[in-house]
Amino acid sequence: MNVIINPRETGFVLLDFVEVFGNRNRVILEIGSGKGRFLIASAMEQPDVNFIGIEKSLHYYRVIRERVEKRGLRNVRIVNHDAFPVIQKMINDNSVSESHIYFPDPWPKRREQKRRIIRPEALGEMRRVLAEGGSGIYVTDHREYFDAAKPLLEQFFRVETRIPGPDDPPRTNYEAKYRAEGREIYEVRFWKG
Repeated sequence: MNVIINPRETGFVLLDFVEVFGNRNRVILEIGSGKGRFLIASAMEQPDVNFIGIEKSLHYYRVIRERVEKRGLRNVRIVNHDAFPVIQKMINDNSVSESHIYFPDPWPKRREQKRRIIRPEALGEMRRVLAEGGSGIYVTDHREYFDAAKPLLEQFFRVETRIPGPDDPPRTNYEAKYRAEGREIYEVRFWKG
């Protein structure tokens, strides 16, 4: 079972999800999968849903790959690359039912902010690949990034903000850690259509 999609070997080829997964199940995209907590837990809970995780860090990508292979998860594929060109060049229009973005790098220095994943050109691509009526979620502990991201998301999607409460289970290792530290967590849910 090959869980890897490697654009460094294949180039940025448009993915046919039916061919990639061998079924027509809906597809959930996670941008920045970290160590894979959300990706793996969700794939185990929903075996009839396909998951694509994009993780730029080679170390974390290897951690996810090992965990996915150890569990024999057939409904997960992972890509080790920068998310923007993968979304832009490899994912078809209206092909993703949900997009999940948990604790992306806030790139806090002004000169680095053009690298943020929540930026107009990336949001345009996220909107393009999201199916009509599809949804997404963006979560951060970085207040300035949240304040900058929310109005951008509103330009592309219908949005709703919330602060996760103590009864909401942490979705990622970062979220568990930040909550234990008492940090505020900010969440934007968004919908196309």
